[in-house]
Amino acid sequence: MTIAATAAETLAWLEQNAPNALLLEPREHFDAAIVGRTCHPTDHWPREGDVWVAIYNSDLCIDAIQKWMECEAEDAMDWFDYNTAGGWMGQGTPTFRYPEDICC
Repeated sequence: MTIAATAAETLAWLEQNAPNALLLEPREHFDAAIVGRTCHPTDHWPREGDVWVAIYNSDLCIDAIQKWMECEAEDAMDWFDYNTAGGWMGQGTPTFRYPEDICC
């Protein structure tokens, strides 16, 4: 199940119902990129069972990295691919939605 919701709604729900869901840091930059939650991520990580995780919009994450690190878009994309989307931190690791995932 995937639920689209505001960042505030998602954060409140995860805090109460899925306290092991990991959130990107620094939160003051990344929280605005949260677009929902899911217990069936469609990423490549080896998840076990129905674990609720945050869903982040990849483009908004890249924008957040640019602002946070004061860098160009290409550097932010590299950082995102390697350090953010490419980082497995366990079952609570967030998942990401890319523009090509969004249809109609």
